Amino acid sequence: MIEPRDPESVRWGDRRALPPVLEGFLAALMLLTGICVLCEAAATLIFHLGPPHASPLLIEHFPDLTSFMERFQYLHQMTFFTMDPLRPYMYPAPVVLPYAFFFHLERPLRGYLVTILGAFLLGTLLLGRALLRRGLRLTSTVLLLAVTLCLSYPLVFLLKQANMEGIIWIILSLGLLLFFSGRSYAAAACFGVAGAMKLFPFVYLGLLLSRRQYRPIAWGLLVGALLTVVSLWVVYPNLSTSWRLIEHGLDQFRLGYMLRLRPLEKGFDHSLWGVIKRLHRPSRPDRLAPYLTAYLVTTALAGVALYLLRIRRMPITNQVLCLAVASILFPPTSFDYTLVHLYAPWTLLTFLAVRVYQEGRRPPPGLVAAMACFAVLMAPETEIIYQGESAGGPIKAMVLLALFYVGLRYPFHDPPSEPGGRLTPDLVDA
Repeated sequence: MIEPRDPESVRWGDRRALPPVLEGFLAALMLLTGICVLCEAAATLIFHLGPPHASPLLIEHFPDLTSFMERFQYLHQMTFFTMDPLRPYMYPAPVVLPYAFFFHLERPLRGYLVTILGAFLLGTLLLGRALLRRGLRLTSTVLLLAVTLCLSYPLVFLLKQANMEGIIWIILSLGLLLFFSGRSYAAAACFGVAGAMKLFPFVYLGLLLSRRQYRPIAWGLLVGALLTVVSLWVVYPNLSTSWRLIEHGLDQFRLGYMLRLRPLEKGFDHSLWGVIKRLHRPSRPDRLAPYLTAYLVTTALAGVALYLLRIRRMPITNQVLCLAVASILFPPTSFDYTLVHLYAPWTLLTFLAVRVYQEGRRPPPGLVAAMACFAVLMAPETEIIYQGESAGGPIKAMVLLALFYVGLRYPFHDPPSEPGGRLTPDLVDA
């Protein structure tokens, strides 16, 4: 039980220290990561065990980028689709654009790694500056950000896979910064671009809907539609043929990933549908198709209802938290690199923790539980094996559900808006 602190009894030096709730977050993150590293090191070096006991970080590096190098030599040609019928292109058309950019570079992999790491380091520096401006001690700031960044399993997994989810994260993060700065049209454009690349980021338009900013929403949807058309032409000059073949690839993804339990992926698939697949375990993947349709319809209707009845009425911090969790929990497949989208709500709640501690108040209800969930989600859990299979994915799915409940249940109140409508939660420096 955390006792309330009397503001008059809190010395300025104590107020600048790391809040206990963040100390607990770091302790839990270090403990969980340490246990994982020790277990997997023992499995690999002492007992010489392979997957799933060995760390997935040791298996197949950078496949989501390097496997497309040959294909992108034939961009804008039919060979792009026909060169390998057994491995079709299985992404929406706009994802072609970042791939094409990196493959245009002399060293595509280096360009990708520099881009993602540079974005994370820049975000860390901006966050550190904001924490210092809010009175947190330099040593406390460095400790919090260094440990969080270095032990961030989602970031390491993203870099290991070299997946374009990192580009989507950059675009969405920029969109959130623009949103909190009051630049609704630019924010909507970012959400539209990210949504065109991967459908679920469109949920972030709900931030604008809760403020009745309908024109920016329409603009964001238009940007996403235009980007899709341009991308279809970049892939192949005949738009109808390009659309048909892209849809064929997406259908193959549905058959090969959404309806099938894949040994290498199921340990780090934290989607709710992934848990359902594990429980059902059909003899033939096609028998899951009706269940998948029912799942998609149910989650869509439940999501809309929750947004209209609860989420849009919550403080903006809760909205970001719920929409971020929904975008990585409810898709039919969601691998561990998608957890990087949790950094935005974690940042908001970190600022909240600093503010209430410096004001001498106890953490608001739900904050400790949320930080505990973040610690679990940012640690691997890949060492937990059940019946010969990694349980990391299902564990994270259940923790994401718990975090979603926290976001729905406990309001994290924000400062009022400035004149002119500019939002001023702690994500943005004044």
